[in-house]
Amino acid sequence: MTTISVISAVFNEEENVRETHEAIRSLFASLQRYDYEHIFMDNCSTDRTLQVLKEIAAADARVRIIAYSKNFGPIKSEMIGYRNASGDAVVCFDANLKDPPEMIASFIKLWEEGYDVVYGVRPRTHDNACMRLIRRAFYRVCTLLSEEPLPENAGGFRLVDRKVVDELIALDDYKPYVRGLISSIGFRQIGLPYTRGARRRGRSKSSMRYLVDFAINAIISYSITPIRLCTYTGLSLSALSSCTAFGYALLKLFYPRIQPPGIATVIVLLFFFSGIQLFFLGVMGEYIGAIHSQVRRKPFVVIREKINFDGRNA
Repeated sequence: MTTISVISAVFNEEENVRETHEAIRSLFASLQRYDYEHIFMDNCSTDRTLQVLKEIAAADARVRIIAYSKNFGPIKSEMIGYRNASGDAVVCFDANLKDPPEMIASFIKLWEEGYDVVYGVRPRTHDNACMRLIRRAFYRVCTLLSEEPLPENAGGFRLVDRKVVDELIALDDYKPYVRGLISSIGFRQIGLPYTRGARRRGRSKSSMRYLVDFAINAIISYSITPIRLCTYTGLSLSALSSCTAFGYALLKLFYPRIQPPGIATVIVLLFFFSGIQLFFLGVMGEYIGAIHSQVRRKPFVVIREKINFDGRNA
C-alpha cells in the first residue's frame, strides 16, 4: 500500500496538537487506499506539548515523535522530518492549523497525475496589511535576485515525492532554505491556490528577529547576486569618482579662480561612501558567516528522544 508521511514541526502547541492529529487521522480515514505516518518534531517545548504528543503516540502507532535537546528552529525541524520520513511522498503540515488539511487530498490527486511537488499558494492571508506588504516585498526581492524562479506566495505547505525528498536530504546544507532547495531540484512542480486561515489557538512563535534572519538566509542561500551587485556598484562608484576628479582637474586648469567644494560637501560625500562601504561589508559578512557555519560542522540538531520509530523507542 502507498504510504504518505505527514511531518509537523511543533513548539509550544499543546492546544493544537490533538486537533492536528485528529484532522490528519480523519483525512486518511477517507483515503483508504493510502497508509500514512504522522511525524511530530518537538523543538523542546516548554509547555505540555511533548507530554500530549506522547499520550497520542501511545494510542496511535502511526504517530511518531522526534524530540530535540533544544529549540533548533522550524527549518531544521522540517529537514529532520524529511530525513526520517519513510513514505512514498511527504506532506509538510503546520500544527497551527492555519492550512486546511483537506487540501492534502487535492495535493495527492495532483501527485497521482504525475506532479512531483505540489505546493500551496496563498494569495490572501489573515496577516495584517503591514505583514502582507513585507511578505510581498520579500518574494519580489527573492525573485529579482535569484538565478532560478521562486514561486510567489508559496509557504511550507506542500507535498513532495520520494525522489525529490531523496535529492533534498542528500544535500549538505547547515542552514537550508528548504523552499529554494526544492524549487532548484526541479522535476514537475505545480502550485495550488488556497486561502490560509487564521490561527485558532495560541500565538505565533515567529518573532520579527526570526523573520529577518529567515529572509536574509533565504537571499544569501539562494543567490550570489547581492555580492555581484556590490561589485558592480563599487566599480560604478569608482568610475564616477574618477570622472568627477578628472572634471574638477580640468575645471581648475581652465578656470583657476573657481573655488573647490566646501567642507559640507566633503562631509556628505564622506558619510555617503562610508555608508556604502559598511553596507557592502555587511553583505560580505553574511556570506562569510554562512560559510563559517557550514565548515565548523556543528551538529545539525541533537535528538533527545524518538518514539514509535520501527516499533520501538530510541
